[in-house]
Amino acid sequence: MASSMIEPLGASGAIQKQIRLPFSKAVQIAWRNIRVRLARSLLVMSGIVLALAFLAYILCSDALVRSLITAGGPLVESLQKEGKLARMTSTDVSAQTWWLVGLALLVSFVGILNAMLMSVTERFSEIGTMKCLGALDSLIVELFLLETLFQGFVGTAIGIAIGLALVFLESLFTYGAEAWTLLPGATLAKLLGLCVLVGIGLTIAGALYPAWRAAKMQPVDAMRTEI
Repeated sequence: MASSMIEPLGASGAIQKQIRLPFSKAVQIAWRNIRVRLARSLLVMSGIVLALAFLAYILCSDALVRSLITAGGPLVESLQKEGKLARMTSTDVSAQTWWLVGLALLVSFVGILNAMLMSVTERFSEIGTMKCLGALDSLIVELFLLETLFQGFVGTAIGIAIGLALVFLESLFTYGAEAWTLLPGATLAKLLGLCVLVGIGLTIAGALYPAWRAAKMQPVDAMRTEI
């Protein structure tokens, strides 16, 4: 898969040769940029981790409670007597919780967008050099999206792991370890898949505008900008 072209121009201004950069090379460049700017990468990942941890916690907690209600038994009767079941299934509490989830995702999106815009600003000279050497707009976009995808995958995985750990600890002390046996594996897999899709979609959405801005940067303006 080709990811960019370098286009030397002849005296007439026509393209004399096109050199395609392998996709594997673009991946290497993106990975190197992440390691060089580790602090910025950690900032992007932190927002993803917090948002996905909260989302995974809410989804799995809700699924676990529904599984308990469906299964019935002494545990559900005990929770009903203590009033805990009514609080957990309250419509108002559920609405407030989902508002908080939406707010967390929005904050994460803004954080990713801001961090990526700062990354573009810090790399004016680098982007200008690449474009002067013949890098197409598609390569610039691809590099920024690859960097964000790496961060999104790692942040999503960590966030989901934290969310699951919180749900497990809470259910262990509230319902007992046997409660997890009532949650179908297929349901849990669907919820985790949804979390992954949300995490990756969130990172791509937050990186699209910064990547587009970097790609549309004029080489001359970028080269003469001092940061």
